[in-house]
Amino acid sequence: MNRRNRSGSFVLLAVAVGAHLLDHQATVAEWAFLVFNFLIYPQLAYWRAHRAADQMTTELDNLIVDSAFFGIWLAHLHFPVWITFTMAISTTINLTVFRGRLGTGQAFLGLGLGILLMTPFSGLSLAPETNALTTGLCVTGLTLYLLTVGEGAYGRAIKLHEAQEKQRESEHALASANGALQQQLSEIKLLQDQLRQQANHDALTGLYNRHYLSATMERELARCRREGLPVSVLLIDIDHFKQVNDRHGHQAGDEALRQLANMLRAHARAADIVCRYGGEEFLLVLPGMAKETACERAEAYRAEFARTTLSHGATPIRCTLSIGVSVVPEHGATPEEVIAQADEALYRAKAQGRDQVMVAEAVHEAA
Repeated sequence: MNRRNRSGSFVLLAVAVGAHLLDHQATVAEWAFLVFNFLIYPQLAYWRAHRAADQMTTELDNLIVDSAFFGIWLAHLHFPVWITFTMAISTTINLTVFRGRLGTGQAFLGLGLGILLMTPFSGLSLAPETNALTTGLCVTGLTLYLLTVGEGAYGRAIKLHEAQEKQRESEHALASANGALQQQLSEIKLLQDQLRQQANHDALTGLYNRHYLSATMERELARCRREGLPVSVLLIDIDHFKQVNDRHGHQAGDEALRQLANMLRAHARAADIVCRYGGEEFLLVLPGMAKETACERAEAYRAEFARTTLSHGATPIRCTLSIGVSVVPEHGATPEEVIAQADEALYRAKAQGRDQVMVAEAVHEAA
């Protein structure tokens, strides 16, 4: 609220106008109006603005009323130069500070309105002279007023600067928090990817695991069934794997598993599902591949792995594969059936000497 500034500046104006009235033998009515306008009215203006719903707008409107009162005094006193200059400057600066060019226009409008209201009673004439006391009081009052306005502007500038600094600090803190949050989200996403990778992949070989097979094989069989395509299944086992572990150690066994996994991965198509089924067993789901082609693929795996030498220590290690082959729909319609038939074929391959490929014998009608 502008109570302090208005009250102080109006007291200074009252002293200057009073000095001028003393020099011109003022009437009781003039003194009464001076007391009302410069001492009582500022409190009424404060009371009106204080109780208004929109205090800022009401107070700015009060500044226009100030201009009108100044216009009444200027017309009544016949425009003494220093009093006119002091009142016109102070009211114009007040409104311009808060409303810009609109405020400047409103200040002149208020002054003009006051002059028009008073002209019928006092006439429109000029008496620009002021005595030395009045002039000195106007200069002093105007100087103090301008210093007060400047100090207020400086205070507002400091507060604005502090607010901007706080805003920048808040924005910096927010940016830092946002960066930390983004980093946490990235870490969470990476962790989720890692967990998903661990949930679906075998840690030793990097191939899909049995969990992933259970989640996808039924869907793949259903797709091929709709499209009328066969699905071949290869169940692969490393021969005498226990002996490899016993003779050469588990690290050698792990190397054999990784070597086989790399070979299977290298020859897999994009649609193939290559899994470590358990222990030394690997299972391949080959969508759209007929039995004859699947047998050729299995034989190629067997032959290549038999030629592979595992590098582990000073002793070269060679391993062979036994492979069972089954086909959907010839050997079953569900994942359980077709895997069981591939397992049966694998058992026969091992029973008949290992290092060979066997095809399932059981025949089922397509579902």
